Amino acid sequence: MYKYTFLILPFCIGFLLNCKSTEEFTGFSYDPPNVTDTQDKKVQPQHRRVIGAGTPTVWVSNNFEGARLNDFYSVNENTYEVFIEPENAPINNSPWFAFEIWSDTSTTSWIRLNYNNGRHRYVPKITINDSTYSVEMENTLYDTISKTLTLKLQLSQDPILVSAQRVSSSETYNSWLEEMLAHNFVSQTTIGYSKLGNPIKELMIDETEPGKQVGVLILMSRQHPPEVSGYYAARYFFEEITSNSELSKQFRSQFIVKSYPLINIDGVLNGHWRHNAGGVDLNRDWTNFNQPETKAVRDALLPLLEDPLKKVYYGIDFHSTNENIFYPIEESVPTSPDNLTQRWFPLVRTNNPSAVFAYEEFDTSSPISKNWIYKTFGADALTFEMDDELSMDTIEQIARSSAQSLMTLLLEEKNKVQ
Repeated sequence: MYKYTFLILPFCIGFLLNCKSTEEFTGFSYDPPNVTDTQDKKVQPQHRRVIGAGTPTVWVSNNFEGARLNDFYSVNENTYEVFIEPENAPINNSPWFAFEIWSDTSTTSWIRLNYNNGRHRYVPKITINDSTYSVEMENTLYDTISKTLTLKLQLSQDPILVSAQRVSSSETYNSWLEEMLAHNFVSQTTIGYSKLGNPIKELMIDETEPGKQVGVLILMSRQHPPEVSGYYAARYFFEEITSNSELSKQFRSQFIVKSYPLINIDGVLNGHWRHNAGGVDLNRDWTNFNQPETKAVRDALLPLLEDPLKKVYYGIDFHSTNENIFYPIEESVPTSPDNLTQRWFPLVRTNNPSAVFAYEEFDTSSPISKNWIYKTFGADALTFEMDDELSMDTIEQIARSSAQSLMTLLLEEKNKVQ
């Protein structure tokens, strides 16, 4: 998601009332037309294949989970073009690409990334033997007219993976789930199935005493497939709550965590730029609930309203963009607890002095997850955006330190009412 000015200026009155405005929300300034029409739209599947071009032959493949490559051409003796299309259009400019490439002989080649319905955005990542690094930008050429990027690669008979961001497979996701389930206080539930029949998982942390009044923290991520830094931030955040620290133990004794780490699983596995297999932006479907993924998460959380022993205190939806930024609910909107994000943000910034964080409040008129949390539970909620190009070490540092400061705040809030 990109940071732009909100299109409408609603006026909200009263706690737990939906924000009203003089015109209906139709999208943020960066959204394509009709983004809030979340009924199914046609999606064009990519043709999975291996393509060879040129002499000696350079080969590419999109035969793996998370791949995105639609065609491949030889332009001249040592230049090749990778053609990339989104799952459907119009669409936000998050042009995901991921392909394997190799050559019959060792050679230096220039690979041009050309997009339909988009322009180049991400610094290419190279993965060799499970090690991922960003391409040195001095080895690239950006064309400001065609919006393409050409990068220089050393090719051999051994395939290398070129991608917009680190590629995660169902195998690595399931391995992480198993790692979390090694804690006896973490449980997993399949809450529903995606458009293509993949399971939507809930991970729950619960070490509270039965019959005790407890708080609930909601975590979501990966509604948008290319937003990988936010996805890993959500994982590290969850891991910190499961840690053996005294703070985490105390938090787990008073709070349940309900986490949905991979909501748009179809989009991730099929290399989508933004949408699910229904061709829809899931984070615009939190009013109509036309898509199975949002319905599944909604239906997993709604029973909390009927449980007098559980109170939702806060919700976070992790995303990625071109900067670190908090998108809170406006301070003037009463929440319970009130203005938690406004108190948390300075702590996150103080604990991460080398990271630059922006901050921009929004009203609650848009059909996105944080607003649904507010309108349903009265709780404060946040869209937590991580910079696209952060290193894994930086993502982990920000996520773990942020979890620590939020746990402290939430414990203070809960102790106020005991």
